[in-house]
Amino acid sequence: MAPARILAAAVLGLAALVAPARADDPKAIEALNLPMKVVQDKSKCWKAVGEAYMKMTEAPMKAGPDFNLTTIWPGMKDWDKVKAWAAANGAMGKAIMDAQAQVAFGLPYGRPSVPPGFAERGFFIGLGDGLGVFVSDPAYLKPLDTILCWVTAESYRLGGEKKFQEMFDLGISTLKLLRKVADQQLLEEKRFALERMSDLCSVERDLMQTFLGDIPAAVLKKAGLNGFPFIHPTDAERLRRLDMPEGDRVLAELMLVQLFDAQGQPDAGKLAMAMGELQAKDEPLTRFGAAKRWAQIADVHGSLDATRIRLTSVYDDWWRRWRVRYYDTLLDNPTAKSRTNKMRYAMVLLMAKDLEKLFALRQRLNAELNGTALTASLCAAFRDLGDWPRGFEATYSVYSVKRFDYDPWDPAYGRWQYAKLAAPRAIESDYGRLQITGAVLYARGVDKEDGGAAKATFDGLSGDFVAWPSLRALSRQQGSK
Repeated sequence: MAPARILAAAVLGLAALVAPARADDPKAIEALNLPMKVVQDKSKCWKAVGEAYMKMTEAPMKAGPDFNLTTIWPGMKDWDKVKAWAAANGAMGKAIMDAQAQVAFGLPYGRPSVPPGFAERGFFIGLGDGLGVFVSDPAYLKPLDTILCWVTAESYRLGGEKKFQEMFDLGISTLKLLRKVADQQLLEEKRFALERMSDLCSVERDLMQTFLGDIPAAVLKKAGLNGFPFIHPTDAERLRRLDMPEGDRVLAELMLVQLFDAQGQPDAGKLAMAMGELQAKDEPLTRFGAAKRWAQIADVHGSLDATRIRLTSVYDDWWRRWRVRYYDTLLDNPTAKSRTNKMRYAMVLLMAKDLEKLFALRQRLNAELNGTALTASLCAAFRDLGDWPRGFEATYSVYSVKRFDYDPWDPAYGRWQYAKLAAPRAIESDYGRLQITGAVLYARGVDKEDGGAAKATFDGLSGDFVAWPSLRALSRQQGSK
């Protein structure tokens, strides 16, 4: 086919790809739902959570940059409206608490797999059709964001009413719910769950900072010993049982078979249409150029069999790396992806491009969960003894689970850094320059260096990762933001 005709076909094809899918691909629905068939419906919590969501009253504002886990607090604008919304939707809390007893979240893939009312309210996972089968739409993540806004608002409301046990119960049960969501199969679902779990852990520490003077030691002790350390029964302190996403590989294979001809060679027209759209989905103005480029790649791209083998190799390599400890020597070796020819297997590289981001997210979540468990224990000791311990090891067994005193950014697999402060200390943070007093608990951060908590960021990318005090809550108290 001549280049002009390829591009013309590509342009027409792009219109079809960007239009709403006629129906979710039946093969994709069957393949992605197969693993959950071993779990009985009564052991899945998606339906009860979805039903509770659809009964909620409308939120005071839409979940987004200005209304989320990290922006909701009693001093925010329109807090009275947010607080009233939280108080009016207690049924959501019951659904989240009940979900703890279920084995899986288990929301099935495909719009036809959920009741019509769920699909109408956006509580579904859409799958593409035809050449767009790789493009999924986990629409339910938006309703989950609204639910998480409610959890944050309700937690602050409960804390304000000194219902601290209920406050922690809600936070811990929500973390357990998100951990179930993290077992869903698509990368976007897993990334969402890991990011929101991290944010919710920071909220839990905010709550401790805000209400420390009133929370009973026994409540904090329970959270530190039996709550935060056991969000998922098989995770332990290193999140070893958290799986890599498999659904994207399944969809990639379903897409690949459509992009090759009967002889197993790339179909230039289809490649231009499908991969050009996939590459340009976030940059609409580049669509024409992307389609042209993919039409050219078709001449040098590997066969169907070779592409399948390469796709499997890339995923298998990630799986092996995912299972080892953070600083295993295997991780120093070049990845299968980095060794992949950029032209011959361009399809594989495009469809597997975001997998490595999960490693950093899991490591941050490890720090967030461990740090939150240790913070609850530290605060319990403070409330019980009337002063901060001289060393964190004094909290072991009585207040904390020792094995969670584990810094995921320490190549020697050492402990968190803790200091009882004799005088106020300045710290540079995402929220400006702050003064910390009493005690500080921190991990090393991505640079693996102990910076003495002189500088900290919320994700540990620059400086250290400070779990206590809660810097966001402290900034509000000190008026930095």
